[in-house]
Amino acid sequence: MRSNLHRLFAIARRDGVIFTSYRLNMILRFLSIWYFAVSFYFVGQFVGKPDSIADLHGGYFEFVLIGAIVTTFATLGVSAFSMNIRDEQSDGTLEAVLTTPTPMWVVLGGGFLVPALFAASESIVLLGVGLGVFGDGVPIAPLLLALPLLVLTTASFAAIGIISAAVIILVKRGDPFGGPIRQITMLLSGALYPIEVLPGWLQAMSKLVPAFYGVRGMRELVQAREGFTSSFDELVILTVFTAVLLPLAVLIFRQAVGSARRTGTLATY
Repeated sequence: MRSNLHRLFAIARRDGVIFTSYRLNMILRFLSIWYFAVSFYFVGQFVGKPDSIADLHGGYFEFVLIGAIVTTFATLGVSAFSMNIRDEQSDGTLEAVLTTPTPMWVVLGGGFLVPALFAASESIVLLGVGLGVFGDGVPIAPLLLALPLLVLTTASFAAIGIISAAVIILVKRGDPFGGPIRQITMLLSGALYPIEVLPGWLQAMSKLVPAFYGVRGMRELVQAREGFTSSFDELVILTVFTAVLLPLAVLIFRQAVGSARRTGTLATY
C-alpha cells in the first residue's frame, strides 16, 4: 500500500508540475470565474427573485452559484479521466504506465488528484467572489455539511468519465460521452433554473441525472437551511448511483486496457 501511495502521488506531482508551468492558462481560467460571477450577478439583478425560489435564502444569483459549484464537480468527473488518457497517449507514456504492476486505482486516482484540487480552488474562488463580494454571503457550516453531496456527485460522474477513457483507449480518438453528458447535465440538473419550468417529460428525465440530486441537496442545506436530514434522500440516491456505476466503470476500463494489450495497440493513438 505504501508503494502504491508513492506511485499515486508521483503521478499527481507530475501533473501538478505540468499544470502549474502554464501560468497564463491558470490566470485566464481564474479570471473566467470572475467573469462568470459578475455576469450572473447582473442577470440576478435583472431577474430579481422569482416566485419559484421564494423559499430560499438569497436571490437568483445565489441560486445559480450553488448550481455552478455542483456542475463544476460533475464536469470534473466526466472529463478528468479522458483528458488524462489523451495526454498520456500524446506524450507516449500510456503504455509505460499501464504495463507496470501499478494497480488500476492508482493510475486513475493519480491522474484525478490535480484536476480535483483545481476544481475545489475554482469553487472557493467562485464562492469568495460571488457570495463574499456581490452576494449576501453563505454560512460555512451548511457548506461543510454539503461536502458529501459534492463527493458523491463527483464520484457518480467519474464513472462516466472512466468509461469515456476506456473508449478512448480502444478507438484512440474522440470523447463520445463527455460533451453530451455535460450538455444534458446543464439542461436537466436545475443548475441555472428550477426544473419546474421544464416540460413534464423532461422533469421526469432529470431524475436520472445524478447532478440533479447534488444541486437539490446542496440548495436544501445552503439556501433553504433545513439541516442535514433534509438532504438524506439525495445522499442515499447518489450513494446508489456511485455504488452501481463506479465498479462497473472500473471493470470496463480494465477490459479496455486488457484488449489493447492483447492487440498491441496500447501505445498507439
